[in-house]
Amino acid sequence: MIKVLNYLREQYLAVIITVIWIFFTLYSQQKTAVLLEQTEKLEGKIIYLEQRDHEAAKLIDSLSKIDTVIVNRIKTIKEKEYVQIRIIDSLPVSGLQSYFTERYPEK
Repeated sequence: MIKVLNYLREQYLAVIITVIWIFFTLYSQQKTAVLLEQTEKLEGKIIYLEQRDHEAAKLIDSLSKIDTVIVNRIKTIKEKEYVQIRIIDSLPVSGLQSYFTERYPEK
């Protein structure tokens, strides 16, 4: 035992470096464990956000389909309005008077 202690005393620099190396190794393992835990949490958040993105994309697609339906309805209404305006523009004055008399009777 005394020989071992004498050897360690003679090799004190090697002992100090070995102890420091062990502490740094343990510290890096602890840090790695923390980083892996954070990585798992972030991967979970990424999956959640991808699901929300997918749902939002579906909603946007459905809204764009509804938008085209509404635009087509507006076009149809404008065409009908244009036809009615042409009919009214082509009526003589007496026809206009009778048209508005029938459409808006006096109360």
